[in-house]
Amino acid sequence: MQIKTWVAIGIVYLALVIGAYGFISGENIFQSGTMHEEHNEEQNENHNEEHEEESDMDHSGHNQHSEHGAGESQVKTHVMHQGDQLMIHLEDDEGNAPELEISHEKDMHVIAVSNDLEQYLHLHPEKQGEGMYVINQTLADGEYQVFIDISPKGKAYTPTANSLQIGEATTPKTELDQDDSWTNEIDGKTVTLEPVEATVGETVPLVFNLHGESPEPYLGALGHVVILDEAVEEFIHVHPASPDDTRFDAHFTLPGTYKLWAEFKYPDAGVIAFPFVIEVN
Repeated sequence: MQIKTWVAIGIVYLALVIGAYGFISGENIFQSGTMHEEHNEEQNENHNEEHEEESDMDHSGHNQHSEHGAGESQVKTHVMHQGDQLMIHLEDDEGNAPELEISHEKDMHVIAVSNDLEQYLHLHPEKQGEGMYVINQTLADGEYQVFIDISPKGKAYTPTANSLQIGEATTPKTELDQDDSWTNEIDGKTVTLEPVEATVGETVPLVFNLHGESPEPYLGALGHVVILDEAVEEFIHVHPASPDDTRFDAHFTLPGTYKLWAEFKYPDAGVIAFPFVIEVN
């Protein structure tokens, strides 16, 4: 009799608990699969969130590894000049010296131009220590902007101007005028740039006529074109559209007046940089 009493009390207690749960939640736990389905939905939501986080990480890592110049630069560049040496120090966002990919036969391409865009240098410093690259180069007094063109492994990077003051002379920036002539002659070599109609957001073909001369391969290509705006801020480095042609396809994101240098290597004259000025609409 006593056992039956306790069993009855237990049943009543269980019924009260179930009733209270149903009253509070508004659900019938005896409906087939309700609690099991809720558990599965919670597991699926957690799994989907984890999968999305993993996908985001993979996508971000892939972009940073494969897209040179995408996003904010993760490598800082520092430029110094002492005596006759130009020194470049590199540091990534973790405070380490970045490892560099070989790009057109070199670890590093350095473009140094005076503020008035009259002096132009394309240099290739050599590694002298962790994150340090050095080249012997005399620079005339004045103000320069130096662009470091590199491809750090696994790091996003976009070349930006590094200001460099040599001596005390000032070099004001200039306003460019588009050339009336599309032909330049330097050291007995003549190059003509076919007339350019440049528009922002469109492919701009830069086609050079070397007047019968055959350039030698230079840094893994038939030539190189470096382009800067008159504020010496926008940097563009273009290579030939094909291995056996002196056509270069450029892209511009901002309108304005730009100066370009087309570099070709001749068997009897070495590398010559031919300057031209173009307008981008």
